[in-house]
Amino acid sequence: MGQRISFQATTKKQANTNVHSFEYMWTVPDFIYLVSSGKIGTPTCTQKLNLEVESKINAFTLVLYANGFNDRVKDYISLWLTKYSSNEMLLQFTCKIIDLKGETIRKKTIKERLSIETHLGWITFCRRSLLIDNADKILDNGNLTLSCTLEIFEEGAILNAEVEDDDKQEYKALSEMAQNMKQLLEDNIFCDVTFVVGSKIFQAHKAILSARSCVFKAMFTSLLPINSGKVEISDISEETVEEMLQFIYSGEVGYLDVKNAMELYYAADKYELGSLKNICASIMVENVRTDNVIDILLLSYRHLNHDLEHVCITFITNNASDIQDKAEWVELMKNHLQLANKVFKNLSLKGF
Repeated sequence: MGQRISFQATTKKQANTNVHSFEYMWTVPDFIYLVSSGKIGTPTCTQKLNLEVESKINAFTLVLYANGFNDRVKDYISLWLTKYSSNEMLLQFTCKIIDLKGETIRKKTIKERLSIETHLGWITFCRRSLLIDNADKILDNGNLTLSCTLEIFEEGAILNAEVEDDDKQEYKALSEMAQNMKQLLEDNIFCDVTFVVGSKIFQAHKAILSARSCVFKAMFTSLLPINSGKVEISDISEETVEEMLQFIYSGEVGYLDVKNAMELYYAADKYELGSLKNICASIMVENVRTDNVIDILLLSYRHLNHDLEHVCITFITNNASDIQDKAEWVELMKNHLQLANKVFKNLSLKGF
């Protein structure tokens, strides 16, 4: 159906087992048209893959349902990798949605042992509205780009619990209750607290906010004046507060690039929304680059996120020649000696 795909194949050692890794970029053209012309439960597009492992060709097919696999998930895109080879094999499949900046905005990984003509993937890979509503940031001239990695483990490899299919977990989080809660926020009914952020006003519910955040609970029970229903926020943008409230009510986040994720991380930390912090941190880790690593490092340092800090320091160490002349690095050495020393220590351990 006109899709474009490019491959890169490598072999690596993992727990004394050879793992054959195939990385490929799948470009799905005219995605919005495919959505408008497609039907629920009907494959929108497919892509055949013939991958060679130990001189044997293994046949696979990527299958994308732009309108969902069935009525239950009609608001999502579903994505499957179907295997046709006769031999049983252990596979790990990762798929990422890449935006126009080259940043990863959605990533899922699943690991399973498959026999003949079986498949793995996700019935709720991504909300379709995320792609349609942010088409100008995600779709390249209407084309959707998916970065896929298929790892094929040689015979004898043991399936472990290191990687789980998070599809069931996500579907559980996006239950009917969560959707009703989101609608409650959008309808502005029975609200008893008002957030004033710049020129914008957001209506919400104290009980729901208190259940999700101990900071809001303390605010509404003891910190605000009695019968007060107004909260002014001056250190977080309107867009970030709106995204935070959407997450509190629904458990979902919309389109987030690194800059958005950093701002939302600050809000999540301020109001102690641990799961939202983890989502934002994952986006930053997935998209660390030479032009943003210093900013992410400073954020991790200010918010005491040692794991994120370690990722940044390791990245700087591995890309020192590309970073050492940047103005951000010079500023870091001037104003944050403790952080700079951590980087130098890591460099010395690497033998630089």
